[in-house]
Amino acid sequence: MNHEVTVFCDADATYNLLARQISPGNETPAGKITGLINKGVHVLACRESARTRGIDVKKDFIEGVVESSLGRLAELMEQHDRIVSFG
Repeated sequence: MNHEVTVFCDADATYNLLARQISPGNETPAGKITGLINKGVHVLACRESARTRGIDVKKDFIEGVVESSLGRLAELMEQHDRIVSFG
């Protein structure tokens, strides 16, 4: 519908982005988020939240997730009329 959608994951929500969770049928959070990415949704992950949980942003996340920061979330909040944040 020509809307730009951004999902920002921080804190424990970063666990939902782990590629190892994807299974047949994509019924896991990571599988569902992959479906959103395939539809053009921008998915950002707080690098510091991931780091403190032992997650390697470059190796462990599903394809298409972009490493980001809480500073970027603040920018998005100023630039867009709606933001979805899982945390």
